[in-house]
Amino acid sequence: MLKESKEFNPDLLYDWIKIEISHQVLKELEYFNCKSCVKEKTSIVPIKDEKTYKQAIKLNFDEADASIISKGKQDLDSIIVSEDGLLLEYARIKNLTAIQLIDLFLILMQKKLINSTQLYLLTKFLRHLKNITKKKEKAILKRRSSME
Repeated sequence: MLKESKEFNPDLLYDWIKIEISHQVLKELEYFNCKSCVKEKTSIVPIKDEKTYKQAIKLNFDEADASIISKGKQDLDSIIVSEDGLLLEYARIKNLTAIQLIDLFLILMQKKLINSTQLYLLTKFLRHLKNITKKKEKAILKRRSSME
């Protein structure tokens, strides 16, 4: 998805943060032919908390989402980044740190890794793809303005 964007090179994320995914997420990324994931720079980790994983499966999360939840449960210093509304809501109920991709970009702007213009363009790009709601778009742009 981000490879399609001219506003940001997703490969830069690997220089700034440690990216970990499970085998189940990797399988899903390969199925959907995701070009943003650089396997050589991504840590592939096993399911971290089998009990949490099985609970999530029973709640009808797919294997990839259940593995993400189990990782967040086991490693409380991890941040879950997802566009899946149900996964985000469930993670928050479980007191896990879970954010949307645009929120990660807001953090990157706060850390001065991307600039205000890049955040603006990424916000518009993700809204165009319908990854974020109009309400979320307005909130991000308002936060962006207050940080300039």
